[in-house]
Parts: sequence; structure tokens; C-alpha cells
Amino acid sequence: MTDENAPQLALDHSTFVEAAPERIYPLMSDITRFGEWSPESTGGEWLTGAPGEVGSRFRGDNSNGERDWSSECEVVAAEPGKRFAFCVVTGSERTNNSVWSFEVEPEGSGSRLTQRYVLHELTGPIREFLDQQEDGGAQFIATRTELLRDALRQTVEGIKKTAEQN
Repeated sequence: MTDENAPQLALDHSTFVEAAPERIYPLMSDITRFGEWSPESTGGEWLTGAPGEVGSRFRGDNSNGERDWSSECEVVAAEPGKRFAFCVVTGSERTNNSVWSFEVEPEGSGSRLTQRYVLHELTGPIREFLDQQEDGGAQFIATRTELLRDALRQTVEGIKKTAEQN
């Protein structure tokens, strides 16, 4: 028996940062700066609500090779000094289907910063694309998963570097 609420994909990356959570949180919650750290995000722009507050929406811009795209996202958690999370609204009828989050907690002389990505179910267009692949999309999924894993690592390490320099 499978759990229909279990995610299709759950990835995370964590690192120690020589900085207090209060110094890290403004970085991890500033969507306009994501392009500085992420290999895929090129930044974003707030669309509705107050920047960084639950319920506020933004457009996230991305680029990967020859493909550029934007997604509308909504902030679903904003706990200063602790957690910032948003879900991708574009392309899914399911609330919180695709969620990106950052968590920071005190650890020793600094903090533990973790970024997570959880995808609950593939959207219709992605399933259609995968169905058209000779291998059912297995190679695409494997490659995309590794790209996402590396993106999490690069983003967390980029925020770490910025936080430790300030």
C-alpha cells in the first residue's frame, strides 16, 4: 500500500554557517537575491502582499541551458530567524504541490542552514512529456534530480558565503 500523500521527490542540503540565524534569515527570505546563489534562479519580483510575508506572491525567474521560465509562487511560511518556505502555484491545482524551504537553527558558534525541496506529484504537462520519452522519462528524472540536488548545494553554500562575509 502506498501513501498518496508521500512526495514523489524530497531533497535537502544542509551546512554549518558561522553566523547567527538572525543574520541568515534576511538572506534566505530575499527572493530578489536568489540569482546570486542558485545556478538556476535568476531572481524574482514581488507581485502581491508585503515582501516575505505568508500569503505574499512573487514571480520567480529561472534559466537552465536554453530554457528560461518564470513561476508564480506563494509564501507559505515566514518565521524570522527560523523558517521561510514557498510553494510554486504555476502548473498545479494541488496546494503546496511543489515546496521550497529554508530552515536555520542555532548550532554551536553559528547556525545550521538547510534548504529542502519537496514535490508531491508530477503535473500533467510533465507526465505527458515523460510518457513521450523512450524510457518513460527515467533518464530525464535522474538527470533533473541530480541538477536539483546540486542547485540546493550551491544555493546553501552561496548563502553561507554571503552570511559569513557580512
